Amino acid sequence: MDLGQVFTTKIISNYMASLLSNDKKRILEPCFGGGAFIEACLEAGFENIVGCELDGDLYETAKRKYPELELIKGDFLKYEPTNLFDAIIMNPPYIRQEKIDDLVSFGITKKEIRKNHIYNGLPSTANMYMYFVIKAISLLNPGGELVIIFPGTWMDARSGKSFEKLIKQQASIIEKIYVSGDVFDENALVDVVILKMIKDLSKSICTIDKHLSLVEGELREQAVEAYQQELNFPAPFSKYASVRRGLSTGWNKMFINPEGIDDASVLVDIISSPKSIKGYATKGADFDKLLVISDGKKLSGKLQQYLEANKQELLNEKKPKTLYEKCSVDSNWFRINELNSEGILFGYIIRNDMRFVLNDAGVVARDNFYIIKPRENIFVTLSLMNNCYTYYQLEKMGKKYGAGVLKIQRYDVENLMFIDLDYVSKEDFFKLETLGKKLVDTSDRNLIFEITKVISNYASMSYEKLMSEFGKIKKRRLEA
Repeated sequence: MDLGQVFTTKIISNYMASLLSNDKKRILEPCFGGGAFIEACLEAGFENIVGCELDGDLYETAKRKYPELELIKGDFLKYEPTNLFDAIIMNPPYIRQEKIDDLVSFGITKKEIRKNHIYNGLPSTANMYMYFVIKAISLLNPGGELVIIFPGTWMDARSGKSFEKLIKQQASIIEKIYVSGDVFDENALVDVVILKMIKDLSKSICTIDKHLSLVEGELREQAVEAYQQELNFPAPFSKYASVRRGLSTGWNKMFINPEGIDDASVLVDIISSPKSIKGYATKGADFDKLLVISDGKKLSGKLQQYLEANKQELLNEKKPKTLYEKCSVDSNWFRINELNSEGILFGYIIRNDMRFVLNDAGVVARDNFYIIKPRENIFVTLSLMNNCYTYYQLEKMGKKYGAGVLKIQRYDVENLMFIDLDYVSKEDFFKLETLGKKLVDTSDRNLIFEITKVISNYASMSYEKLMSEFGKIKKRRLEA
């Protein structure tokens, strides 16, 4: 059963523990899982730690490891302690609202959760982590601190505004820390933010924004490089978009273009390669087929045979390892969650020109792409991505592999800097939107230079100097 468990790496759990004030005496970890935060808090010098965990196996493991601590097996949302806490630290479960009722065997349903009046401000579409945050705030003493890591996409969710409003009725967000890189032990596809809150409304507190990258095992504050200082762009990528990697099937041989399967009810379009896209839009591209078997789908005889044959191969070969392990314990091992790939796609292995492509066909994108989800007007965002100022930054940041190949990491995209649209004239904003639309409609690469000229009105580096510097660095790469 999916309990929404995504385990935090040691470097992140240690960093989060360091955000807690030293005077916090009584600390709660509401879903301690593998015990990363318990260990981090102990190493930071905290002793009075209480933990909750629903997973019986994880609870027993932690109980044996930390017999001196007060550890509770059960549902945090039903936990009613005698005394409140000075601090709470957590990585709550990643369970979408439509999956909450799947936990009915634990006595957990949306209807049961929402009987608690503290959730009255949350819409019925609230995801599980939202309930955890509101519950956690309710268990804090005045002046108590909450440090939490969860998806940054809460700001874009339909329920996000109500969620933020309910938080601010009870607490102040004093730090908002965006983190890029491999934050979790698993390859979890999430846009991550760490929030530090304080349960104190007696004074107005400003939120401090930070941007960190987890690179080669080190957590680094994103510094503005010299070339970015020269551009003098004030707005970070996170202001306008989030980015995640496309869908990894775990075994493309089985899931992509499944041989002998022609049942349209279990096949959806997937775009596998940037080469299959003709211009700056996915409409008209060449698609592959992805095998997606929904919950409750009745399997035909042919499909059953196909799954059984692949299962036997997995059991015999014992690879791919992740799917083999899932196959050994889960009768629904063949189910994959279809990834929402709406937005802008970017093939991150560059052999010649860079292209950010509008996914106007709305198809699933494979893990050969990054999926960029705009927070702004999508055509304006497309223009912000498709111009020589952005290409220049990525040429500088990307890793060169010889033969003209450049690889762009996700954190490279997250480190991009842009003009501040709040200070762009209405005329130029309209130009950026119009040029983005034309780029999609015509695929005329000359429009890239027109977009670049508009942006040059707000850059310290002139259009002429940029084109010269960009031309030099790109030429060096291609001639390598």
